[in-house]
Amino acid sequence: MKALGYLVFCVLIVSGLGCDGELESIIEGPDSKITLEDALTQNYNLQTPFYGIKVAIREDVGLDADTIVNLLDEDAVDFLDCQFERGAAIGFEEFRLDDGTLVPPLSELRVFVVPRNFECDAVDRDVCSGIFYPSSDLIIIAERGIGSCGDLSFWKHELGHRYGMALDHSNQEEFEPCIDPPDCF
Repeated sequence: MKALGYLVFCVLIVSGLGCDGELESIIEGPDSKITLEDALTQNYNLQTPFYGIKVAIREDVGLDADTIVNLLDEDAVDFLDCQFERGAAIGFEEFRLDDGTLVPPLSELRVFVVPRNFECDAVDRDVCSGIFYPSSDLIIIAERGIGSCGDLSFWKHELGHRYGMALDHSNQEEFEPCIDPPDCF
């Protein structure tokens, strides 16, 4: 039994080496609960250079602000180009979903960046690497989440929710592979 415990620990270490910060997140567990109310109190004083997305970054996030705002824009362009025939231009205008819902331009979106996965109240989970609040047009996104290597790797997934993917993921297949975060294992 002791050998099995040692083997599991070694696998976690090796897995963690490929994804900076992953092992720390696994050992420490998720951050405490982050709610919509917590996110609404943030100062969204940063903007992405391309779409003008309003951004707040918690002080314990490892990436610098310029890297974050650029990643948000770059990944938004990638997602929209992948998901929609009209591509990245959709982010600058009000966009009507098939069900008639109007999605505002990305310049009206607020994004709160936190360091790693966090406890949350989502439809199908209680730990999130990102969550979208349609009523407030706000996304909380983790810099690092369990099971992924890239910075802000669940950002495209949360954009998928903004652009019509159901919160219960019942139509997620319509958004694949445009929302898939990179797999590190």
